[in-house]
Amino acid sequence: MIDKEAFLQEISEILEVDADKLSLDTDFRKDIPYWDSLKGFSILVLFEDEYGIIMTVDEFLQQKTLGDLFAKIDRNNS
Repeated sequence: MIDKEAFLQEISEILEVDADKLSLDTDFRKDIPYWDSLKGFSILVLFEDEYGIIMTVDEFLQQKTLGDLFAKIDRNNS
């Protein structure tokens, strides 16, 4: 299972921000400068490639915070 810090580090690379500026409470669409659909697609690819989780666009759009995304990984590994 991935730990929170490793998850935030991976996400920070996609979002192009420092990992220490992120938390599980971060609303990744509102709090991240220059959010765009390419970053969203990159997160979907990360989930599939690194965690074996296939998330539909509709499922992704239901996620609001990085904690919501992390919970999907946690649930999948339980």
